[in-house]
Amino acid sequence: MRPARRPYNNPAARWTFCTLCHHRGYHSRADAKAVRKRHPGEKGLAVFVCPHTTGLFHIGHRPDALSNGQIDRQRLRNQAARTAGDRRG
Repeated sequence: MRPARRPYNNPAARWTFCTLCHHRGYHSRADAKAVRKRHPGEKGLAVFVCPHTTGLFHIGHRPDALSNGQIDRQRLRNQAARTAGDRRG
């Protein structure tokens, strides 16, 4: 008989909700990558740093403007910070 699965061995169970981004936040890049690999058939998912909370990583689709080179990561972070400021106020 196999032992019960422990949540600390399962990266999908180790996350915190980011109220500013409205995404699950994983506490390590390795956990986020492991969870990304569990999404069958999902192409284009990227692991990225949360622009609001230090130490969190999110999984999501890259914006087309970032992939096309129309904006850079710094501008994307600035837009996210402005959006979060609007949600707080």
